[in-house]
Amino acid sequence: MPAGTVENGDGSFTVPAYQPSDPHRPSSALDTFVRVRDGVGVNLGDATPSFAADVEHVEEFDHDNPAADGQTSPDNLNIKSRFFHLLKTFGTGWLDMQYRDGAGRLRTEFVTPEGLVVPGKPENLEVLFPGLRRVRFTPPRTRQTPAGGEDEGDPEKPGPRILHAPRRSMTRVAAKHARRRAERERNRRRGENGTSDIHARIRGLD
Repeated sequence: MPAGTVENGDGSFTVPAYQPSDPHRPSSALDTFVRVRDGVGVNLGDATPSFAADVEHVEEFDHDNPAADGQTSPDNLNIKSRFFHLLKTFGTGWLDMQYRDGAGRLRTEFVTPEGLVVPGKPENLEVLFPGLRRVRFTPPRTRQTPAGGEDEGDPEKPGPRILHAPRRSMTRVAAKHARRRAERERNRRRGENGTSDIHARIRGLD
């Protein structure tokens, strides 16, 4: 625990989840927490030690509204080697999902570019380090928009009007993140219905 951290009434400790100047970057406490919890890279077959790998957001961080999607929180962060981190960031079709199962264990699930869902196992070090369950993190903040918004020019006011170039409804990165969120939501619904993607494809061939 950082020096001076006060114990809560239930025996837990609350520490910052992100850097004060950048809610996208985990605090040193959260960074260390995730590395100790995961131990190695979470991707299948990846044995990269956590302190030699990257801490990465599972669901993409929303820079416009940090409280909306991809929060900087322990259940939305995991360990990936630099190779798998870059593959997910710049590759096409690779997804991972992370969630707590009915027993409260953290699981990571993978989706290949072909749509095959690979169930993950709750393989982390929470059992070896039960003290991790006493650590709490502050929730992410919501980005504030200035009152009145940005002045784009009022056509009723005298003076020259400013013409702006056409803008995309969202950036390419935002569109990519939106597609990934939609795919994760479809996979969650399949999981709730007890139907995996590969089983649905097999039935479609009958």
